[in-house]
Amino acid sequence: MFTYSPEKFASLYASDLGQRIWTFLTRPENIARLETASELGKPAVEGIEERLLDEFRKEVLADRVKQMVGHMVRQILEQRGWALDQTDVKVQSVPFTKAARYRRPDWFTFHAFRNSSDPRDIVITDRRQNAPLPAGVRWTYYATFASPLKAAVAFGVQDIKQLRQQVHSHGYQRVHVERMMRRG
Repeated sequence: MFTYSPEKFASLYASDLGQRIWTFLTRPENIARLETASELGKPAVEGIEERLLDEFRKEVLADRVKQMVGHMVRQILEQRGWALDQTDVKVQSVPFTKAARYRRPDWFTFHAFRNSSDPRDIVITDRRQNAPLPAGVRWTYYATFASPLKAAVAFGVQDIKQLRQQVHSHGYQRVHVERMMRRG
């Protein structure tokens, strides 16, 4: 069971619309959508925007309503163990134009660079700008990731703590990503 502290949205939350939105957001399938978007490094509301529009239509287009939805989503995810990662992330959709992104508290953001002459030669560091990359190679920015699952699947990193220690002490970790088998 979730609790919501409406604060500056008290009058809107007390309305029929506010109550219906809270009921919608706290449905297990919508919580799963919020968390899935967050696990993918996307703003949480990207996981529910289509269903939100389908259920509420033009009622959710008002700025105040969208702000309350974001306020509610934050409290739901924080009660599920998520932490605010970044606010005002651009979202190119309807009804949202900016939204918040969430992360697990134990996640740490890494940046990956590719060797321009060998795309399977990857350097992982904790900085995108002025990263301490190995010399003698032309590196191009490749990706940002924080989830241990993405680290394991995309880069073969099984131990995030060890990766953090390596990056902290040496500035980077170099990995060689094996080629995936293609299915015919």
